[in-house]
Amino acid sequence: MPYIQIGSGLLFLNPNAGNLATNPTPVKPFTLQDVKIDAKGTIKELMGQYQWPDDTAVVDKKGTFEFSMGRKDWQLIQQIFNADTTATGGTSVAVSPATAIPASPYTITPTIPGSGTASEDLGVVNAATNAPFIKVTSAPAAGQYSYSAGVYTFSSADHTSGISVIIAMSYTITTPGTTFQINNQTQGYGPAFEAFIVDNYQPASSSIYSAVRLYAAKISDVSITNKRADYAMVDLKGSFFANSSGQVLAAYSNVG
Repeated sequence: MPYIQIGSGLLFLNPNAGNLATNPTPVKPFTLQDVKIDAKGTIKELMGQYQWPDDTAVVDKKGTFEFSMGRKDWQLIQQIFNADTTATGGTSVAVSPATAIPASPYTITPTIPGSGTASEDLGVVNAATNAPFIKVTSAPAAGQYSYSAGVYTFSSADHTSGISVIIAMSYTITTPGTTFQINNQTQGYGPAFEAFIVDNYQPASSSIYSAVRLYAAKISDVSITNKRADYAMVDLKGSFFANSSGQVLAAYSNVG
């Protein structure tokens, strides 16, 4: 069925110019939702004494594209947008289960995942009421706590009352995982890439797909949305333009 496409097809992005990430690597968005290309031109009109123009001419042209994916792929964003520093490990957040305040010295040292190191206190709440505890420097009273080097100290009154708490804290970990750092770069910094948009629905010839090639493109917008009752989506937008050889777009049809 030539010229028909259902579904989002395939998308391949190959960083090849500008400021590139370490080990520039082609990437493919997974759980691809939508891909859209727009090409627009500005038409100038030569008007005389008549109602309709004597001539028209297309002048400036602009190409834009956008796609959405259902995965928070920071490696992909690193390759085609940030091209900044990376490091093994990083900082995450741990939220403890409800824990009863113990007897003297009334301290809780939350277990940190993966043998990580405590970093910052992110607050304490009453497990039963979700009411926040107030942080003080020392000698906490009822409804208060103090914090030092991963250890939380509470009052004897809250122990006597049988209160349980939920503790949140950040921690650093050396493995597993990667940190994709974004730094304040100078104007114009960023990678360029070529893109291949592939129509893979019922090709006229087996495994020979129609495809659109964007020779040079850059990302301008990255939007990441967590939703209350749906999957998180990542939306990316950008522009395509002429490469150093003057090539902008090529459309290959497997049916001629």
